[in-house]
Amino acid sequence: MNHDLFRLPLLFIILCVLQVFVLNHCQLFGCAMPMLYVYFVISMKKGMAKWAMMVWAFALGLLLDTFSNTPGVNAATMTLSAMVQPYLLDLFITREGDEELIPSMSTIGTKPFINYTIVMVTLFCVVFFTLEMLNFLNGLKWLECVVGSTILTVALILAVDRLIHKKA
Repeated sequence: MNHDLFRLPLLFIILCVLQVFVLNHCQLFGCAMPMLYVYFVISMKKGMAKWAMMVWAFALGLLLDTFSNTPGVNAATMTLSAMVQPYLLDLFITREGDEELIPSMSTIGTKPFINYTIVMVTLFCVVFFTLEMLNFLNGLKWLECVVGSTILTVALILAVDRLIHKKA
């Protein structure tokens, strides 16, 4: 049985509900917001069709835009993240040909997964806050939001990944 048939929709729903009802209301110092939903794109398996990744990511982003009052920002950022995910994942994995690989600390190793997560989340936050602010007139505020949200999101993703893929 294909695990993605259940894993992706379940992860989609859980991350969306968690982001909308809990994490959107948590801000540190008025700029750092945890964006756990990017984990949806980070954890997509290596061999998944690029068009399917982009459709799933766009749908999650659009749904979050609807509830977060960020018209198009999440949809655009999630779609871009899904577009670059296969290429960034290839930079951090050492195995060739494993098309069923789902990125996690237990499958690709702790250090490669941390580096992969940092790059993906940094790219996501840079694009997200650039589109949200639409200017660099307040560069310091933009930088605070990018750095703070990146650190908070990476820490949260690593904790969630550790809980989900805990070795017995």
